[in-house]
Amino acid sequence: MTSKAQAGTALWAKMPKANAELFALTYGSLVTELVRDYEDPIEVNAQLDRIGHSIGVRCVDEFLSKADVSGMGLSTQCNNLRDTAEVVAKVGFKM
Repeated sequence: MTSKAQAGTALWAKMPKANAELFALTYGSLVTELVRDYEDPIEVNAQLDRIGHSIGVRCVDEFLSKADVSGMGLSTQCNNLRDTAEVVAKVGFKM
C-alpha cells in the first residue's frame, strides 16, 4: 500500500460516517423539490450543477483543513495534474 493510500485510510478512520440511505433520501428529496420549483429540466440541471459546485468547493476546503498533507510525508505541492489526481483519489475521496 502506498503512503498516499495509507494516509487516505488513516483519514477515513477519523472521519464521521453518514448513512448512505439517509444521504440518498435527502438527495432525492432535494431533486424532487427542484423539479417542483423550476419545472424546466434545463433550469433544474443548472441548479443541480450550482449545488454540485458548492459541494465540491466545501469538500476541497474540508480536505485542505483536515488532511495534514505535509505531515503525512506527502508532497505539499502537486507538480502536475497526475499528482493532484492521485492525492485526491487516494486521500481526498476517502474522507
